[in-house]
Amino acid sequence: MKTTLHVAILLALSALFAATPARADAGNDLIAELGAANGIALACKQTTSISAIKVVMIHTVPKTRANGEVFEAATNEAFLGQSGEPCPTETELSQRVHGIDTRLKAHFKSQG
Repeated sequence: MKTTLHVAILLALSALFAATPARADAGNDLIAELGAANGIALACKQTTSISAIKVVMIHTVPKTRANGEVFEAATNEAFLGQSGEPCPTETELSQRVHGIDTRLKAHFKSQG
């Protein structure tokens, strides 16, 4: 009887922890997307978008080292990759940032 209970508890915990990385991956993907927009905004000197992205990071994304590292890596990669590429318009980048912000808020609201 005790063995069956222990197995049931272990299976329940396994299922719980197996589901957690998928949520973390979705959050990381969104943070990386925001970081990529930041890299483009920096490379294209679009200060309005840079400011908006900073507000999103401060007010929406949980303040953890891991989240900061994901954001920073994506920013650097996009900044370096922007060399020679045409810049999006302020409106295009602003709409992109707004969409990412909306998805980040929904994602982290469901986490809390």
